Amino acid sequence: MKGYFKIFWTMILLLAMVVSCSGDKPESQAGSEPGTAVAKTSSAASVFRSVTPQEAQFMLGNRQDLLLIDVREPDELREGYIEGSRLIPMSDLAKGRASLPTGQPMLLVCAVGGRSYGIGQYYYRKGYPEIYNLSGGISAWKKAGLPLQYK
Repeated sequence: MKGYFKIFWTMILLLAMVVSCSGDKPESQAGSEPGTAVAKTSSAASVFRSVTPQEAQFMLGNRQDLLLIDVREPDELREGYIEGSRLIPMSDLAKGRASLPTGQPMLLVCAVGGRSYGIGQYYYRKGYPEIYNLSGGISAWKKAGLPLQYK
């Protein structure tokens, strides 16, 4: 079972890298407006969507229930992090040492948006009802001139 879990997370990681490095839109974005993705499932009330840095900043300022989850590794925080974010590294998720909280909407963040997109897709398919991905990750947040914290 451990081998299957490891293979699964390796595939998720590879998918995330392909999505983040590709100029093509993932299938779940086909037909959507630029910068957004709504995954197609049977539940109309559920959402998985990529948001721009400006949309993310607005959501963070106006939604008290929104959890901000940074899935980068601890050493990546030197590049800056968004105030109020909670670090849950992808490696911990992949190894089963951590899981995403349930019952609350969440905004996932990584360096360029690929890892958080892949993780968001995975947890959305597991039944998490409201997940957002920061399109372009911390890199896009910086380019937009939005505030970051540094340790």
